[in-house]
Amino acid sequence: MHKTVALLVSLAFTSAVAIDIDLTIYKCSLCETIFDKVIETGIPYPETCDSMFEKVDKICELLDTYINPADVGGSGRETCIKAGFCPDEGGWYPPIDTSRLDIRVAKAHGEKLGYDKVRVTVVSNETISDPLFTYSAPFKYRWTNMHLNTGIATVTPGSTTTLTIAGESFDVYVPVEDAGTRGIIVGDPCFFSKFVVCEFASDWNMFNNTIKLLDAATAHENEVSYWMMLGDNFYDQKGEATQSFFSSLSKKSAATLFGTTPGNHDFWVHSAPKVWVPADQLGHGFMQYYGQDTAAASEDSPFDFSVDPDASHRPSVKKQALPAADNFFSYYKIGDTGFVTFSGAHSYEDMKHEFVNACNWATRENPKYVLLQSHWNEEGYGCEGAMTTPAVYREMAALPECATIVPKMKYFMGHEHCNLVTEEGIGYMVGANGMGGCGEWGLPVVDTTSGDFSVYYFLLYVQPGPKNNAVAPVDNFVAVHSCFRDNGVSNCYHLATKWA
Repeated sequence: MHKTVALLVSLAFTSAVAIDIDLTIYKCSLCETIFDKVIETGIPYPETCDSMFEKVDKICELLDTYINPADVGGSGRETCIKAGFCPDEGGWYPPIDTSRLDIRVAKAHGEKLGYDKVRVTVVSNETISDPLFTYSAPFKYRWTNMHLNTGIATVTPGSTTTLTIAGESFDVYVPVEDAGTRGIIVGDPCFFSKFVVCEFASDWNMFNNTIKLLDAATAHENEVSYWMMLGDNFYDQKGEATQSFFSSLSKKSAATLFGTTPGNHDFWVHSAPKVWVPADQLGHGFMQYYGQDTAAASEDSPFDFSVDPDASHRPSVKKQALPAADNFFSYYKIGDTGFVTFSGAHSYEDMKHEFVNACNWATRENPKYVLLQSHWNEEGYGCEGAMTTPAVYREMAALPECATIVPKMKYFMGHEHCNLVTEEGIGYMVGANGMGGCGEWGLPVVDTTSGDFSVYYFLLYVQPGPKNNAVAPVDNFVAVHSCFRDNGVSNCYHLATKWA
């Protein structure tokens, strides 16, 4: 999320107009998108910009630099570097490591399969023939250079299950049902600035340090049962940065139970429907890459591909180009904790029946705690008021089917780039992971192994600014990482603040 209202004063920003999207964050990516189109069509900048954004919020006035197509060199990006819109740098992230399979392991959707089932997904550059996979095909609509290979596997809870896929082995651990668990929550992670400015990407070495923390946390056997991301996953329109990150994780981290939910930037890279561009993934790349087992999955296909995002002009303004809501709706149990994840970009009415189903399921399965996880903390940026995470929590509390579940429920969200307790004992925001905002980076760990619901917050970095009370920079990364690596997460709580 970026909601700064600012007078935009920078190269080529000649109109000081306050709007609800700070274009200084997106100027490079927008410029590149526009001038790629200028090069393709030969139509000059002003007409091209107006045709793409329909004069929404005076975007084209704010991007008010004309470059004659005759002066355009090579590509839109080269043109925008020349114009001063984009930094003259490369190497946004390391090359994709193809030395091992790119794997995701997610719990099976609770309504359909037993506790001992997981969905295993491998993303590759070609389809993989393996008995595990019941679906193998190129990605549809977006990120189409990738191939999706996925299927359901049976594991033995409480023991390590070794899965061998195309000759490569992965160890998967699912805790005993109703046992205490420990999990890591990450929201709004960034490490490069091609599409959206990641303010602390370099200063805090976000790419390498995020991987170091996750690998150190998961390295100790059964210390961490799962890790989750709350959307705006790397602010990635094209998918290459996402692949680079996951291919750089240790094999142990990659095979640890993983869950996620989409954010606004996973639909529209510039943050909202009104700045939709044709290359936006609109959640289609996201849902296939992360391989969650959702309400949309069937025997024939893991997802509902019925929505073609390119079926009409500017469809995402009305959000008609987004995949069906069920593609992002899932509920499942890990140990003693139930999880309910959903997309805030869809309407409550479209998903009300699924919230009812989730509560009926949780009543039957009786987890000790239920974590509601989504992205938005407030309406806007593609989210209706009824679909913010706190609003859905309240809506569920009013459903008769959820009466016995609500006392067990907590919620986690991102979107605003701060990490804090938003509702004592109930609501938590995890959005400060490299982006500007509250000027900090931290990692919360949810722990129910003691029989109580606890959240330990490890503060890693702070840069003093208007949204925090810091008087000097804070750097706890080495201490926390070293402790995770040498002792395991549970032996490092003395370095954390207890949120719950």
